[in-house]
Amino acid sequence: MQDNIIQIMPAAGWVAVFDEDGEESAQGVVCFALVESAMKHEVRAMIADGAQIGFADALPNFVRVQELDAFEEEDDEDEEGEEDEDEDEA
Repeated sequence: MQDNIIQIMPAAGWVAVFDEDGEESAQGVVCFALVESAMKHEVRAMIADGAQIGFADALPNFVRVQELDAFEEEDDEDEEGEEDEDEDEA
């Protein structure tokens, strides 16, 4: 069954998180789409891929959608943890 987009909403400040060989990377979400599929409604994030826009969760390495600030905080914490481990080994 085909997905029908009912409405789109801006998604400033949100990212789609992907697993890239064990490391997480983020790509900005262009918009959220209210989608009707098989008699149910859901909100799905959409990202730009070149000249096309598609559903982030349709990609095989998709993990989650998250606010950009929260993703950056997690990344900063990971980097601090790695620095602490390096200091312990020295």
